[in-house]
Amino acid sequence: MLPKLAPYAVALVMLGALPVHRPTPAFARVAPATPSASSGVPTGSYVAVLANGEKLPWTTKVPAVQGLVHWARLDLAVLRLSADGRYTLSYRYAQDVIDSRQPMKMPPARDELSVGRYADRGRTLTFVPTPAKDRRAQTVTAEVVGADIFLDKTVFVGERPFRVRLLFRRDPSLW
Repeated sequence: MLPKLAPYAVALVMLGALPVHRPTPAFARVAPATPSASSGVPTGSYVAVLANGEKLPWTTKVPAVQGLVHWARLDLAVLRLSADGRYTLSYRYAQDVIDSRQPMKMPPARDELSVGRYADRGRTLTFVPTPAKDRRAQTVTAEVVGADIFLDKTVFVGERPFRVRLLFRRDPSLW
């Protein structure tokens, strides 16, 4: 009787050797990177990890006028690229002009948001913000190096421009 059951026993052993499919839990799923419509920079969220070569949060002091210093801290910057050519760039920062001889008091953080369209031209991304009614829109370009995006933002300290170079890395865990 055992020889008649042998083929079934072999089949059961073989089935036991097959891998069992277990669905991935929803919290562990990550959306795959989708290349943008024009070239190949993946859409999705990018988070700034460096500002002028230093880790975030990043703090800087720039002399303003005699005895005063323009102090700024960048806590967070997030860039979101959509497949339809739209972007959202948000910053959380604090800034103040302080007397360099006095102890510094931390000002409250502010949020800044820029939205608009972007064009992907291989190693260059061009951001064209939707103009606000009281300001002129300033086009910004960013350099793509490998999977990273380097964006130069110019801020004005009084009348003088000050450049901040941000390094963004893709973060698939964000929306």
